[in-house]
Amino acid sequence: MSTLAAIRLRDVDYWKDHLTGHSSILLKNNNIPSKTDYCMPTEHMATPFHALIPNRDEWTSATPGQEGALSFYTDGSKLDNQNSLVGRVARQSWPHIDKALSNALCNLSRRDCSLVIRSLTGHWLIGIHAQRLNSPYNDFCRSCRDEEEESPEHFFCFCPALSSRRFRFLGKPFLVGLGDLASLSPRKIAQFVQSSNWTPF
Repeated sequence: MSTLAAIRLRDVDYWKDHLTGHSSILLKNNNIPSKTDYCMPTEHMATPFHALIPNRDEWTSATPGQEGALSFYTDGSKLDNQNSLVGRVARQSWPHIDKALSNALCNLSRRDCSLVIRSLTGHWLIGIHAQRLNSPYNDFCRSCRDEEEESPEHFFCFCPALSSRRFRFLGKPFLVGLGDLASLSPRKIAQFVQSSNWTPF
């Protein structure tokens, strides 16, 4: 600890080496770097930035704030006025709060819980969602290689190549729509997604 304190004092110009006593601690060790990136903490009483949290009406016509300001859109809402795939899939597959299903989801491993949440919200790198995020994506289904667009609906409900896995884990070879997932256990959904080899990460 004393060596670390001496290094910090040296790097902010509050240290003088001496050949004897405690002030020689840095001279006795050859493994100490001659300079580190440590700097003296400073207090800033004024905030050098301004946080603006606009509502939808404020940014639909133009970017709010000063010209040249940094803008962060963290909710997927700035998708060029397109319906958000994430919201649409989530509303269909988990239409209402269900305490039993929520508890079952929370009892999964962290990996399986993430797997189910990503797949049920449509927030994984498939089809148009991956394209919007400028990530590598498939135009057509990677399982059946048909000309069907890769989408959560096709994956969970209609892909013929996944029908046997869908029957094994979800109880039916084909689902009518994403709403059928609302009555299924999160564990079965996780098992189906894992068996498909479609990686949602």
